Amino acid sequence: MRLFIIFFVSIQIMLGAEIYGVFNVAAVRDSNLMMDTSGIVSNIYVDVGTEVKKDDALLSLSNEDRIQNVNMQKAQLEGAKAQYTFAKNQYERFKRSGSAIDKNTLEQNYSNYKNLESTYDNLQYSLKYQSELLRRTTLVAPFDGVIASRNIELGDGVGANQTKLFRLISNEKKIIIQFDSKYLSDVKVGDIYRYRIDGKGVEREAKIYKIYPAVDVNTRKVSAEAIVPDSMQPGLFGDGYIITTR
Repeated sequence: MRLFIIFFVSIQIMLGAEIYGVFNVAAVRDSNLMMDTSGIVSNIYVDVGTEVKKDDALLSLSNEDRIQNVNMQKAQLEGAKAQYTFAKNQYERFKRSGSAIDKNTLEQNYSNYKNLESTYDNLQYSLKYQSELLRRTTLVAPFDGVIASRNIELGDGVGANQTKLFRLISNEKKIIIQFDSKYLSDVKVGDIYRYRIDGKGVEREAKIYKIYPAVDVNTRKVSAEAIVPDSMQPGLFGDGYIITTR
């Protein structure tokens, strides 16, 4: 009998312990989207429930003036490029001719060529700057996901980094598990969490991939995270047991 008890205890030690924990379902990524420029909303391309891919356009501000600026910069750059190319070729041609061109004429051509080169470089920078200002008038999705809420209408004013326009949640889901802090040293990344939604239904399993190092001072709980199927809806909750390994 004594040998049986020792054997049973040894098996329990090898199998580890079960630590109770509650959880709620959340999106792996959950963002309130804003814009870093201000203006008036002219187009809204999505609504609540719309599935989007990374870089899909969600909203754009009135930007006719920005478009005109970009087109004007392109035209100026085109003209400057032609002048710069001509001056450069002319200077190189004069330089190759050697003594046939006097030093003063060569220096004047060089000065003209370098001035046009500087103008061309500045216009390239200006075009990039105006193009960036135009790009910022369109809000795009930072990752694949679903629009969870919309807080903007056509014609509304948008303040730079002030107005929360959309809430975007990723397709990937996770559960945030909370357990008693006295077990913090026992729970490891890779441990299995067995759980049920709202304490009902089929028991599921998930592998813990993150453990928060800090204890919540109000609840004395520690949090951990595990990936779950994408089909699970944020806001669901339940409980289960972390199976620790020894």
